[in-house]
Amino acid sequence: MPDYLGNIPVSEIAPGGVFPLVPDYPHGRAQAPEVAVHQFGSGNTKIEQRFLLGTGAERFTVRKARLREGDRIALRDFWETKYGPYGAFTYNAPNEDGLGTTAYTCRFANEPLSWEMLGAAVCSLGVTLIEIPSSSPTYTLNQTVNRFPPAALQNALLSQVQEIVPLVKIVAKQPGYPAIYVSDRRCTIGGQLYQARLLEFDGISQSIGNESDEARFVFGNADRVMRALANDVDLYRAALEFSLFHVATGIKLDLWKGEIIDWSFDAGPEFHVRAADGIYELNLPYPTRRISRTCWKQFKDGAGCPYVGPDTSCDKGFDTPNGCRTHGMDDYFGGIIAKHTAVR
Repeated sequence: MPDYLGNIPVSEIAPGGVFPLVPDYPHGRAQAPEVAVHQFGSGNTKIEQRFLLGTGAERFTVRKARLREGDRIALRDFWETKYGPYGAFTYNAPNEDGLGTTAYTCRFANEPLSWEMLGAAVCSLGVTLIEIPSSSPTYTLNQTVNRFPPAALQNALLSQVQEIVPLVKIVAKQPGYPAIYVSDRRCTIGGQLYQARLLEFDGISQSIGNESDEARFVFGNADRVMRALANDVDLYRAALEFSLFHVATGIKLDLWKGEIIDWSFDAGPEFHVRAADGIYELNLPYPTRRISRTCWKQFKDGAGCPYVGPDTSCDKGFDTPNGCRTHGMDDYFGGIIAKHTAVR
């Protein structure tokens, strides 16, 4: 059963076929965790804290020093049938102890397939394969806090190594439309599935000025799911919540919330979203109503225009025969006082 992003199904790539080559010895296998390093200004910037972004995908290196022409053609055709790095297949990777193999679901790395010809019918090449995990991690949600961490999280953040998962929740204005939960990895937190869709995020900060935050998010759109989502529901003014999940303590920190004010995409694999908090409208550089020399208030309504005289009409002007000044309502004029300028 496919996953859904809103009402849009996310198609699954079913693995098909077996990688046609057997790697030469020595074969390569690597899994490098992604780490972000934050350096402190004290101690001549020699003090740092590391944030574990994820375990990273397991990569297999297949090298062939002497590849026959028939095997080269078989690999080329196999690569074309998988549309390069898009398709999935089974790779029988040799075990580290040299005894037997283990089947992994993999895809080609996002790089061109190339080889070096050694003669008329012999070549050498190296191919990198990336594992597609068969399962995603599940975390227990112990507590949800708002912006300011509790004592337990404050103490845990003093550790030199942290593992934090960014989470995004989008709720459209359309009543009854399913909420959208995405992250930079596929995981389940507190029973809620977050799909791997978030590529980048920035713009969230805190200052003592009156500037509002303008957050920017980049979501993956190579499969055109985000495009279909934007066509299915109006994302303008949709509520966007950004949270951070601390893996060691199981605490989810709801850090920021705003509304989507713009989104864009092109033929590339990215879907860009801009969001701002609710205070940004107070600083917009345009007036709340149209500039006019006429008063916008209703005449003699007892609120905006407290006139109590015998007149029953007003021409909405300021210094006009039947305007605000004539009725003694100079201080309640709702238009802009701007005199006409003569042209010489």
